[in-house]
Amino acid sequence: DIFNKLRKEMKTRKELVKSAGYAALIIILGILTYITYNDYEKTIVAAQQQNMLGVSRAISRSIQLFVDDIKYSMKIITSDKEVIDNMPYIEQGKNIDFYNEKFKHYYDAEKKAIVNICMLDKNGKILIQYYEGKDSIDPGNKILETEIENAIRSKKTYIGMTYWNKTRDSFIFNIYEPIFDGKDFKGIISVTLSLDSIYDRLIAPVKIGEKGYAMVKDHYGTIIMHPVKEQVGMDVIETRKQVFPNLEYGELEELIKRQLMGREGTAVYHSYWWGDNDLKRVKKLNAYTPLQLGDHFWIVAITMSYDEIQGPINEFLWKILGIDIFIIAIVSIFISALIKMKRNKEELVKETEYLRMLNESSEQLRKKEAELYHSHKLKIIGTLAGGIAHDINNLLTPIMGYSELLLMRIPENSEYHEDVEEILKASQKGKELIEQILVFSRNDNESIKVEMVDVNQVMKETLKLIKAVLPKNVTLRENIEEGCGFIKANFTQIHQVIFNLCTNAYQAIKSEKGTVEIWLKTAGINEINDDRLQFMNKTYAEIIVKDTGCGMDEETKSRIFEPFYTTKTIGNGTGLGLFVVQSIIGKYGGVITVDSELGKGSCFKVYLPLEDIKSKSDKEKNDLITSCNNKRIMIVDDNREIIKVLKKYLEHLGYQVMAEESSSRALEVFRKNLEEIDLVITDYMMPEINGSCLAEEIKKIKQDAIVILITGFMDKNWKSINNCNVIDGYISKPVELKYLSEMIKKLLN
Repeated sequence: DIFNKLRKEMKTRKELVKSAGYAALIIILGILTYITYNDYEKTIVAAQQQNMLGVSRAISRSIQLFVDDIKYSMKIITSDKEVIDNMPYIEQGKNIDFYNEKFKHYYDAEKKAIVNICMLDKNGKILIQYYEGKDSIDPGNKILETEIENAIRSKKTYIGMTYWNKTRDSFIFNIYEPIFDGKDFKGIISVTLSLDSIYDRLIAPVKIGEKGYAMVKDHYGTIIMHPVKEQVGMDVIETRKQVFPNLEYGELEELIKRQLMGREGTAVYHSYWWGDNDLKRVKKLNAYTPLQLGDHFWIVAITMSYDEIQGPINEFLWKILGIDIFIIAIVSIFISALIKMKRNKEELVKETEYLRMLNESSEQLRKKEAELYHSHKLKIIGTLAGGIAHDINNLLTPIMGYSELLLMRIPENSEYHEDVEEILKASQKGKELIEQILVFSRNDNESIKVEMVDVNQVMKETLKLIKAVLPKNVTLRENIEEGCGFIKANFTQIHQVIFNLCTNAYQAIKSEKGTVEIWLKTAGINEINDDRLQFMNKTYAEIIVKDTGCGMDEETKSRIFEPFYTTKTIGNGTGLGLFVVQSIIGKYGGVITVDSELGKGSCFKVYLPLEDIKSKSDKEKNDLITSCNNKRIMIVDDNREIIKVLKKYLEHLGYQVMAEESSSRALEVFRKNLEEIDLVITDYMMPEINGSCLAEEIKKIKQDAIVILITGFMDKNWKSINNCNVIDGYISKPVELKYLSEMIKKLLN
């Protein structure tokens, strides 16, 4: 009996444990299901809100672009010389037909959006309207009178407020554009736009779900565009409260309050479908974006029913519940077997889990050690590269310096002048290489170097490379005008532009015999037939690349500057060549045009603005000569060779120079001769006191002292070490004496 009682008790305990296990499993699955469902619902809602926010942004941008297009076309009218010159006649009641014809073209082009075009003199008097009639400007309208006064007062483009036009039974607003004859203000042109037309054109085509819609409110909360015509003109809250006083408006009021703050956002709230006959409180999604127009803004709002996304969410819930039931069924099958497992089996599982965790920990430790080693190795390489660059800069400085000194002393017709120039060019190329090493040691990307580029030189070097790769079946013809001048750009990028155009030209000829012609010449603005350059008063370098290849049809020609568009077979082209070419040319203020016909070849023309640098250089040279007299400069550097070359160069220019190899000694000398020293040039890396600290101490002694910092081992953003603003100028090693002299002259002046 006792044995049976014990066995029954043990069985009961096992059943209790088993039941507890089932209950725990169901609770855990219920919690996980709730968490998963809740997270999924939030994800779907957030994704839908972001999608709606993208739609509201797109609508806002479309309206902004539409208004900008209207403003741009108005600027064209107000810039028309004939329109300006004929204003005195229209004030006398003459030449009305001229303006009617002008305005008619503009009105016809935008007749679906423009209600009225009006010209007013500088006192606000209406001179002429088109279209006159029911949509004409009402002189008694106080809003219009205020807007006209503001437009005349500001003499700038002015966008008025929206207001209700009873005749059209819709909202309209005005844009005012000033008319100037030179600097003389002559009057304004006003264009009246219909919001109904804007809605039909830009908003009505947008569909958001089955019941969703887009609407626009002004900054007072009045609906100015809505799919339900009866809603237009209502105040979102107050008017509806008057019509439906018994409804709940709390969440809607909070949403409108946030929208009228002028920031974009999203919301989930309860409201009503105002177009339904039977108003029921429903859950909605909303996304809104402000649209700034002049001194006020509109709110573009997108609304859709929450039920439209609730369906997929509920479907997901049923799938989760099905998975839960399946899991419970599977677990139920194995729970009995798990209870019957022996203790040694449990211990084995625990030991296996422990070994797995130990293995994972070891693997993570190994990865961390590898990452640390790699990071340490890169740091060592970077430090080594920076150190080497620093030492080479110190060696290049005297090479470049003495080369520049020799060029100043040797006549240009001397047999040694060209040899010394080659030494200087080689050292400058070495400087560029060191700059790349310093970029590697800093582990960042150096910005593209923009400088004065000789167009003839870059053309000459590019043609050398083209001739080396040109197929035998292609003939190259050159028409190069000498002395075209300089452009402000990056040498390598301009080389890339010419090379890419020439490569495309001979590849278009394929295996047939053909010709590639290249022109380089200067062109005035009057010689260039391109509207993109019509407002610029410059001389341009014109580069023409013409081939006798296969040519292009109109579709290809319209798309060749698109990224990744190519007519070549897969593997033979990326479609980025002409896209990069156009990007580079646009970056430097130029344009590229193409003329091509299928089977008759192509002709590309590039126009790059030339810089007038000769007169500037002569002026700076004269200024430099007159500013050198009686100026004393102290040089501080622990490298004797650098001191030597800098001292010779500055004395050659007429400066009085004193030099110190010790920074602490230099500080004492400056303290004793502070009234006699006009400027200090100091190295940054010195053993006793570095250049930055030395400059700080010098400024403490003499607050208006001028300090130039020179170094070959520092980020070009030297302000990062200039916390106290003690450095007046910075030059990197190797020092180009020409730039040093220019900086000294500038700082002393």
